[in-house]
Amino acid sequence: MNDQASIVIPTFNRADFVKKAIDSSLAQTVKCQVIVCDHGSSDQTPQVAASYGDAITYIRREHDFGPHYCWLEGVMHATTPYIHMQFDDDWIAEDYMEKSLALMAEDVGVVMAYPVIVDEATGNHSDSGVPFRGMGMQTGVYSNRILHRQCIKKKLMVSPGASVFRKQDVIDALYQGGLPLKTNDEYHGVGPDAFMTYLTLLRYKKFGYINEDLVFFRSHEGSITVDAAADVVKKKKIKHAYKQVRNYYRLLAFYQRFKQLLDVVM
Repeated sequence: MNDQASIVIPTFNRADFVKKAIDSSLAQTVKCQVIVCDHGSSDQTPQVAASYGDAITYIRREHDFGPHYCWLEGVMHATTPYIHMQFDDDWIAEDYMEKSLALMAEDVGVVMAYPVIVDEATGNHSDSGVPFRGMGMQTGVYSNRILHRQCIKKKLMVSPGASVFRKQDVIDALYQGGLPLKTNDEYHGVGPDAFMTYLTLLRYKKFGYINEDLVFFRSHEGSITVDAAADVVKKKKIKHAYKQVRNYYRLLAFYQRFKQLLDVVM
């Protein structure tokens, strides 16, 4: 059976965590290509990857040029049309990909499931504060108007780690690097991750939502979100970085509407 989707695991010095990310990817109920992209790890990550043999594709670079370049190289090695970005400190339920792919259609740009936060120190599980659950939404396909409202007006952040996209959309979101009109005030690893979702709002009419606990985000010291939340300056920078990408999306959406009106007139 051919691979139905690719799971890309970008990693950097997370040998203690990455094994669970790989194991959960290999355990999927549909056949998936698993790609581990390691840019510059100095720990035991190469040895962990080697222990899987041909079960995974392992890409190793000696130098780290930042997370987005690692993500992009991993995606470029994918041989399937669909991508899930599996971060190296998180994991997914075994039926996550099967249920996500079941909602993918020609007019669906992204399928998302919202993560459970697992505290590394205590093992406690908590909800990630997902607004969709408060809206009573069940698993299914919905208009992108709902997603636009949540992302732009309520400033919802949709993580690639809880989503399945088309490969080309991920490439188009990442290949820009620093997004146009972006200032030098940025946060390492933030920007194109959100733009993946915004791009689907411009290109497709619908999104898929899975109302189940299928994605698990590990909360631990060293994660971007935990690190930023504990530092006032970093928290401000990450908030500003996401504001800039929302503004960039607004500009593109305005241009798209203007062009559509212009095409009608002409």
